[in-house]
Amino acid sequence: MAAEAGRGLAPAAAVRARLSLASTAKSGAEGQRREGRTGGRQQRGRAATTAARVGSRGEKNENEAMPGVLSCLPIARKKIAMANRMKSMREELRKINNKFHSFNFTQGGRTLSVEQRYDIRETSSLLPEEPIIGRNGEKQEIMKLLSASTNNDETVILPIYGLGGMGKSTLAQLVYNDAQFKKYDHRIWVYVSQDFSLTKIGSSIISQLPIEGGQQSWDTLHVINQCLEKNLHYGKKVLIILDDLWEEKDAELGKLRSMLHVGKKGSMIDVIVTTRKEDIARKVSTSEPYKLQPLKDDTFWEIIKRYSKFEQKNNQERLEQIGLDIAAKCGGVALAAQALGYMLQTKGLSGWAEINNSDIWNESSEDNGGVLPSLKL
Repeated sequence: MAAEAGRGLAPAAAVRARLSLASTAKSGAEGQRREGRTGGRQQRGRAATTAARVGSRGEKNENEAMPGVLSCLPIARKKIAMANRMKSMREELRKINNKFHSFNFTQGGRTLSVEQRYDIRETSSLLPEEPIIGRNGEKQEIMKLLSASTNNDETVILPIYGLGGMGKSTLAQLVYNDAQFKKYDHRIWVYVSQDFSLTKIGSSIISQLPIEGGQQSWDTLHVINQCLEKNLHYGKKVLIILDDLWEEKDAELGKLRSMLHVGKKGSMIDVIVTTRKEDIARKVSTSEPYKLQPLKDDTFWEIIKRYSKFEQKNNQERLEQIGLDIAAKCGGVALAAQALGYMLQTKGLSGWAEINNSDIWNESSEDNGGVLPSLKL
């Protein structure tokens, strides 16, 4: 019985032993899983802590770097602004340079372009369509002076000098177009201007002469003088007008006189020079220069009447009283009377009175850089 009981308990004990081992193994596995989970949490925690520390140090470093970066911003802005200004200035200078070349300005008295630039003051031998007022007597005087000087068979240079706008060029045009000078073998008109050039003057004279062999290049003073020597034949009567001479240097004026064969016997060249300055007139002349006198007030009134179309206006009696006052203020300058006439053309009685009573008349030409008050209205 006992043995049977022992044999019967053995399987049960074995079962319980196996169950105990299984339970222990399960507990061990669960423990390992718990430890794994705990370890994972700890690792993640350590990683998070490390990341937090790194982030903290990064923020600290960034915060420490920010003041330095911000301190550079004003300097950077100034440099950028300066660069933009420099770029803008370069662009403006480029535009100015382009305009400089397009207008053909001069540098050192010489043109920068081969093309001759347009001069609004340039004159020619052509008379205006309407008859000239008030200079016929002066024309006769000039012709008498030239006739008296040509008996020596030498080049005669007769300068006409006076204020700008008095009518020097107009007087020269009257002489040039007179029937007496139309009988000359050659008549030549040269506009000299402030840009004095012997080459330009010589070339202009030659271009108006019948040159043998056709057009050639007259680009040197030596060639020009040779051509003039050959083509201004002795025994030929020649009239040359040099209008608006400004050159003051004795040496240059001496070369001009030589070019025109001054002092050479047998030469029959009559030269009229117009200039504003008496000093220039005396340096270039071969006889006493002619000083152009101002026109009289009644002549100025006639000029104003013509250019203001006075005959088409109402209130002519009252306008004439005002007009005579204005004419007396023209300062002897015919150009001023002409300009005022054009201005009064579109004005009525009140407009005429306003111009007559203008404060500009109280200014002197010295106060206006040599410009007459009548030309500033």
